[in-house]
This record gives sequence, C-alpha cells and structure tokens, in this order.
Amino acid sequence: MKDLSILIIEDDEVAAEILQNFVQNKFPDARVEWCWNGYEALVRVADFGPDLIFLDYMMPKIDGTLFLRDLKCLESKGACKVAIVSAYVDEDRRREFLDVGADYVVDKPIQIEEIHAILDEVVKQRA
Repeated sequence: MKDLSILIIEDDEVAAEILQNFVQNKFPDARVEWCWNGYEALVRVADFGPDLIFLDYMMPKIDGTLFLRDLKCLESKGACKVAIVSAYVDEDRRREFLDVGADYVVDKPIQIEEIHAILDEVVKQRA
C-alpha cells in the first residue's frame, strides 16, 4: 500500500526500528517517518499527514497523553489513528489512554501480530 503513511514517535531508536520493520514487513511501500519527541511530532503531523501514529508513552519533554491532548487541537490531524505504545499498561492506564484520544493501546514488548492487526484495521477503515 503505497499511500499508507505511518509516523513513529519514539525516543528509543531500537524500539522505533522494530516498529518500522513490523510496518514494512506488512506494507513494504508504506511511508514511515520517525520523530524523537512529541514536540517534533506535532510539527511533523501537519506536513506528513499520517494515517496512523505509533506513540511511545514515556518520552522526554511531553509524554504520550500530553501529546494526544495537543494533537486533538490540531486541525491538520485529520482522520489519523493513534496507537499508544507503553510498557506500563494496566486497566486504569489503558482507559486513560483511550479517554485522551488513543485508538489503540499496545503493550511492550510489542508483538508483530498486534501491529499487523492494527495496520489491517487502519487500511480497512480507509477503504
């Protein structure tokens, strides 16, 4: 799927590369970009127009929930979906992530099957 665009917001290079590999394993032609932090990503969302954002929860400067709150205010957000990725997920945290605007919550360590299922759902919703 050539026009599928994915933005990975992750301060850990290894985790970002794993996500990128999982995406490109499923959709080799997808456009994938990576930002180190939420501030950089808020600027990038407007230009890149991602279909899906993989958002790390624990980041420097602003965490995932603050990013989601700021993202909601952007007109350029469009219909992009957000999957928040965290090693710190319990039921209360999952509910918090969903309440502030995440569409999906992914536990670390991430599993390729879960990433592929999210990608399939995003592509299906675009059709």
